[in-house]
Amino acid sequence: MTKSNGTLSWRVGELEAGYTKLDGKIDIILQNHLPHLHEEISSLKTRISVLTAVNVGAIIIGILITKYL
Repeated sequence: MTKSNGTLSWRVGELEAGYTKLDGKIDIILQNHLPHLHEEISSLKTRISVLTAVNVGAIIIGILITKYL
């Protein structure tokens, strides 16, 4: 029974060490990458809104031109 208890202790120790590494990596990602991604997504959202408005305007103008010609 002692051998399996030692194995269990070793496995839990390895699990804790792996979790510590993972927690450190997640902290780095949250601090370094997420603010940049948020800015890029906001910029992309603005561009999509502008292009949508331009496309809708072009469709309306096209309909008006075909109706009166």
